[in-house]
Amino acid sequence: MQAYAHAERLPQGTQFRTPDPAIATGASVIRAGAAENLIDQLVGHLADLVVDRLMERTAADVTDRVAEWLNARGAADYLGVHPDTLRKLAAQRAVPTHQDGPRCKLYFRRDELDEWRRSTKSAAGSVARLRAV
Repeated sequence: MQAYAHAERLPQGTQFRTPDPAIATGASVIRAGAAENLIDQLVGHLADLVVDRLMERTAADVTDRVAEWLNARGAADYLGVHPDTLRKLAAQRAVPTHQDGPRCKLYFRRDELDEWRRSTKSAAGSVARLRAV
């Protein structure tokens, strides 16, 4: 890997070009207040870009998380119940579940579980009753 900086000296007479010839001749003088104003504008613009990026990422994370599929153990952890309790609820068709076929694994969608949790008025009572069985 070639290094970016090296110890070789530039040949005599090599001059660096500046992008603005007025700066090279010293004809333009930037006042301290104008420079601070420019820096404030750049920082403000950068802050707006950062906020926009963060909003895009969080929106993408939320949509990914909402449509996420969970297995029985993951859904039980998400709901805060024992996996056996969740299986009993699924057998009673009390909780929305998906299955490829009989005796196959149970799958749950996070958004459907959230909807189910909101729609059941006494979800805590039914879960407590099932645990006692």
